[in-house]
This record gives sequence, C-alpha cells and structure tokens, in this order.
Amino acid sequence: MGKVVSYRQKLIELARIYKIDRVFDQNLKFTTYDIEITLLKNNVPIPSRRGYVSHKFINEFFNPFYDAVKKKLSINLNINKPLKYFYERTIKNLFINLNISRLLKKPYNWIESYFKFIVFNIINFFKVLSKTIIDGLNDIYNFKVREKILKILFTKGIYASIGLLLIFSGLHIKKLITNVDSLKISVEIKSDKKEVVKTPDNIKKQDSKNLAKLQKNKKSPLVGDDYKLNTQTVLNLFEDLEYDLDHVRNKKKVKPIYFTRLPKDLDTIKNIKEKKETFLQILLPLIVAENAKIEEDREYLLKILKENSSEKRNKWLNKKYKLYKVTDRNITELIEKIDIIPTSIALAQAAKESGWGTSRFALEGNAIYGQWTWNGDGIEPLEKTKDQNHKILKFPLLRASVKAYITNLNTHRGYKGFRTKRAELRNQNKNLAGLELIHELENYAQTGKEYTKILEQIIKQNDLDELETVIIDDFKKSNQLKL
Repeated sequence: MGKVVSYRQKLIELARIYKIDRVFDQNLKFTTYDIEITLLKNNVPIPSRRGYVSHKFINEFFNPFYDAVKKKLSINLNINKPLKYFYERTIKNLFINLNISRLLKKPYNWIESYFKFIVFNIINFFKVLSKTIIDGLNDIYNFKVREKILKILFTKGIYASIGLLLIFSGLHIKKLITNVDSLKISVEIKSDKKEVVKTPDNIKKQDSKNLAKLQKNKKSPLVGDDYKLNTQTVLNLFEDLEYDLDHVRNKKKVKPIYFTRLPKDLDTIKNIKEKKETFLQILLPLIVAENAKIEEDREYLLKILKENSSEKRNKWLNKKYKLYKVTDRNITELIEKIDIIPTSIALAQAAKESGWGTSRFALEGNAIYGQWTWNGDGIEPLEKTKDQNHKILKFPLLRASVKAYITNLNTHRGYKGFRTKRAELRNQNKNLAGLELIHELENYAQTGKEYTKILEQIIKQNDLDELETVIIDDFKKSNQLKL
C-alpha cells in the first residue's frame, strides 16, 4: 500500500523542487498557509486543496488586504532615540546619572508586546473568517460539480448498457442467420448485374454442368472457364464478411478464406490502393495458413527431440528429412530449415513477382512467385533468350504456389544465407522480422541488391510488417471458406 503524503509535505516538496529556500528557514516557522502563499508569489503551481475559488480570493483580495492592515497597524515604537536625547540633556544639565533606558525597558517591552498581540489577533481573525467563507463556498461548488458529474456518468452508463445490449443481440442474431460452423454462406452480391455468389450449394441448384466439371477435377480445385470469379464479387464478399486489412492489423487475426485463383479483372480496379489491398486480402490467409502448418511441425520436432527414440518418431523424422532435402540426417540443419517465412516478405515477393496479381503467369497458372521449371508443367515466357529453355511453374491453385515458394526458400542451397540469418534471430530470441531478413534474398532475382531494395520499399509503403504476427481466426476445418 502506498505511503499517504500530507498536503503540507506536498507543498514542502514543491518548495524543494523550485528551490525556494525561505520555506526551510527554521526561524520563520512557516505555517502550511504561509508556505502556500510563498509558493503562489513565486508562481509555483500547487496542488489545489481549497480549489480555484480559494486561491483566487487569497491572491486577489486577502493578500493585498493583509499587507495593508499589517502596514497600518505595525507601529514602530523606536523610542530609544528620543529617550537617549532626553537622557543626555538631563545628565548634562542636572549632572544626575539616571539610567533611563534601564527604567523604561519593561514599559517599552510591554507596549511592544501589546501592539503585536493586537495585530496578531486581528490577522488571525481575518484568516479564520476568510477560511470559513472560502471552505463554505468550495463545499457548495464541489457539491454542484459532483452532482453534475454523477448525472453525466449515470447517463453515459445507461447509454453504454443499451449499446452493449444491442451489440450482443446483433451478434447473436448474426450467429443464428450465418451458421459459420457448416459454412452455409449464401450472400447476395451487390454487383452491377446484381448476381449471387455461387458457392458449391448454389452451383448444384443452378448449374449442374458446372458442378459436374468441378467434381470430375478433384485433383485440381480450379473451376473451369464457365465459372468466372470477378473482382466485384470478391469485393462484395469481403464487405459481407466484414474482412478488411485495418481490422486485421488491429486484431491480428484473419478469416480462413482461401481463394483457389485470382479474379481475372483485378487490373480493372482504377484505385491503386484498393487494388493492392484486394490482392493482399486474397493472399494473406493462404500465407498465414501455410506458416501455421510449419510452426506446428517445428514445435513437434523440438518436442520429440526430447523424447526417447520410437518407430513413430523415426518415421516422422525420415519424412521431414526427405521433404527438406537433409541427406545426412543432420538434425541441426533440419531445425534450421523447418521454419516460417515472414508474412511481410511473402506478401512483398508475391506483389513484385505477379504485378500485384495481374501478370499473365499469375492469372493463367496461379504462378504468384514466378518460379522456374525445366521439366514440370509450366507456362512459356514470351520474352527469353535462346539459351533459356525454362518455363514458369504452373499450379492448380494459389495455395500450392504459396507452399512451393516457402519450400523453395527452406530447401534451396541459394537461400542458405537467409536460413542462417533466420536461425541467428531465433537463437537471440528475436522476432523474425521481414526487414531484418529481406536482404538475404538477393539470389531470388538477377538484379540482386536492387531487387531486395524494391521488396523493402514494398514492405514499408504498405505496412506489411504489421501483418507479421497475424494468425488464422478459428482454424477449424469446418470454418474454412474455399472459393
């Protein structure tokens, strides 16, 4: 429990701070009131024990009156000088050695004490009178102020209660209408043609042919050309689901909305900021979800290393050794490779490599990160030299592209410096910040340092570092929305 400090002690502390030495003079024996007056005369702001009214009264009325009374009533009874003159004349004329000073000392002291007593009592009377009046005025003023404050608090309390009641009622009604657990989402899209978002349930009712195509292609969730995902549909869906990046930055949570492809007309958005944010909203859940899976694997790895060897443990380790290309079963190398890619870096590279989701590779083959291939399914670049015989790796869905990108950074020998720097930050218990690691990716593009500078600029201009600690909001499989 904190020590209670008296009002006088507060005043003395203020005098010490502002170096008003007169207050500490033991001979003056200052009362609390005298200290208060001295501080006010030196323009020192003091804690208001009496309130604004009292200090106003003291400074502008009582002090001038007090000084005037003291000046009038304080009589200088310096009679030593006339007595001395009278004494010398008498001795000189009568030759009588009379010690008048000694005889008149007692009457002089008595007269002086009497006048001091009168002045002291008059001053004390006015002090008591003024204090009584001021305290009375302050009590009335404080009562009115407190009554007014109580009324305001009471009124605001009622409004707050009503507001909370409406909010919780709205949330309850929304939960009843939108069954998130089963994802029975049927949202009316406010597009120019006022179409309806076609979820799998709606497709079954409205277009059996499209659904048949969807079911036949189980290995490739991409919908055929007949099913067109346009930008307005995506924007209206985000609005209905109350999904925006400002909310994500504040709450550090993103909804599990997984798009299998990008809208074909993303480039038609004239507002550059809106186009960028739409692209980031599509990619963010995919990147966060893949990082979450890697974090689970990393935690499990660190856990089983503390346990005894078992068949289940060895089987899991062998699988990860193969996946992360650790040929000599080096456990330190495996720990270094099984780690996340900072969300800011993944988003910045996706934006740079795909032209914010508008490149031909991104739209035709979900090639968000422009990875090359020499023997896989790919898209032929329009511009390449005779010596180049590569293609841009094609993916059945966006998440596969994100997963391949993360695996590439975690396994390819060209990014060993990136993984080493990441491990150093881990060992120092520091956050894996994108701006700390971005310059370790010079090998990703032929332009090297210039490339990483552009990525750094993208991160800073779009505040992507604020999305690094975002997690999936309710990671249950039944709550995931795949489009």
